[in-house]
Amino acid sequence: MVPRPVRLAALGVLAEGVVGVVVVVLMVIAGLTFSVWGFVALLAIAVAVAGVALLLGHRGARGPSVVAQLLAIGCAFYAAVPSGRPDWGVPVLVFALAVLAGLVSRPAREWAGG
Repeated sequence: MVPRPVRLAALGVLAEGVVGVVVVVLMVIAGLTFSVWGFVALLAIAVAVAGVALLLGHRGARGPSVVAQLLAIGCAFYAAVPSGRPDWGVPVLVFALAVLAGLVSRPAREWAGG
């Protein structure tokens, strides 16, 4: 059975993927080219699939989910500090750190180890 911290983190990863898909739809509506929104679509779908895989108990989805959180933390820091948009960066940073904490918690590590 998937531990509770992993299930909660999986829901967070899935939510990130869904938000990414919504962003892709907005990009398409805005008339951006495929070369722009296609890359974002690939990332969003990959993150969403990792979230679903974690919910289903696939241990291998933990690694890609951790990488996604590290990327989100980097983007959030850049938004909050150099770009001067803490209103965007800080909530994303807090969310990504919470998801990452669930993915690297002791129950998650024990579960991932088999």
